[in-house]
Amino acid sequence: MARNITLSDAGSTLRKSKLIPKGRQINSELSRLKLRRSPHVVMYFRRGRLIVENYIMRRSFQIDLDALTLLRYFSTWRTASQASQSLSGYTRESIFHSVQSLKDCGLLITRGSDQDRLETQFGKEWLWPTASRYYHFSTKIDEPHNTTEEITQYYIRYLKGRKQPPIYKSYPRQPKIGLLKGSRAEAPFFGTLRKRRSTRKLSGKPISFNEMSSLAYYTWGRISSYKTREFGELLHKTSPSAGARHPIETYAIVNNVDGIDPGIYHYSVRDHSLELLKAGDFRERCVALTAGHSWTKNASALFIMTAVVARTAWKYRVPRVYRAFLLDAGHLSQSFLLVATALRLAAFCIGIVRDNLIEEELNLDGITETVLFVVGVGQPLGSHHGPDQSLFHDHSQPQPKDEGLEAGSSISSQGLG
Repeated sequence: MARNITLSDAGSTLRKSKLIPKGRQINSELSRLKLRRSPHVVMYFRRGRLIVENYIMRRSFQIDLDALTLLRYFSTWRTASQASQSLSGYTRESIFHSVQSLKDCGLLITRGSDQDRLETQFGKEWLWPTASRYYHFSTKIDEPHNTTEEITQYYIRYLKGRKQPPIYKSYPRQPKIGLLKGSRAEAPFFGTLRKRRSTRKLSGKPISFNEMSSLAYYTWGRISSYKTREFGELLHKTSPSAGARHPIETYAIVNNVDGIDPGIYHYSVRDHSLELLKAGDFRERCVALTAGHSWTKNASALFIMTAVVARTAWKYRVPRVYRAFLLDAGHLSQSFLLVATALRLAAFCIGIVRDNLIEEELNLDGITETVLFVVGVGQPLGSHHGPDQSLFHDHSQPQPKDEGLEAGSSISSQGLG
């Protein structure tokens, strides 16, 4: 719920009573503090009400025009005393308490404070305009995932009985040409593609040292590198990256891998090695970091992908390039799933994670390096390595002629009526 911040004038008793809690004294120190509006504040209307939000802190409040006047005044470093002298029509007391409220809410920041340093660093690292910044920070998750009961209630309230959008799109009146789905002499890689599944039912048993090594190398490892005149050494990996910038870093939470002690490691691309950051059993911590997904504690290893912002922002300054982070994480995730499939391991991806908690665990500031995505791997539980086969229909094999188009055949729009 948005909080109400009001800058009242001396003649409005009701609004003044909302503004100034009883017993609150004007802070004499406040009169000397240099304050400025946070550069990461956005405003918008919600249900006819004006909302102001600091998207780095992910805090939003309802605001009125008087408080907006005060925020506008603090576009540069100023003190509450200067504001009370410059803004006529308002009592000194109401201005001081309103400034204190705006400061407490993170809408005004103090020169030299931790928040000031953090937001200054943010401005240096994120060289893209507001749109990409707002999207990234406003979509972070701080709380655990919904409980089973909450998910059930959501389904009943919003989904049950409602018509779903179609899973296929087609142009039935346009000509069609049937295509081949494969041949008997196809490359083994195609079989790996067909077998790929996301699996959450894990046994908790270990994977081997060799399997761990292959997963890391063929997903995030340096396959080769090459020198360029303009950009120095560039990396070649199994997945593409915009401008060959490869901003993704990877941290492995090792739960059960033969030959590797449990703990949190950083994967070094340069050395193809795991660098120990924290030793210990982090299985329960995996559940917390993934917003309550209890099955992650049975993963042999959980891999956290982050983005080093400067690697991409240094070269590209347009906001659209923020998408490159997300695309890179997607490319790498698919490579990871395919490598795991080829090794006959169970693998999964998780987009619902507690960003701030992970960044705290890894000692990241969330500005220069920020969390994007999580993947994991383990041994499948018994025969559970994919969907229930009784409900599964394999479309990867060629269809009988009477079930679809014969490969190479063409049907005109007239024939489709």
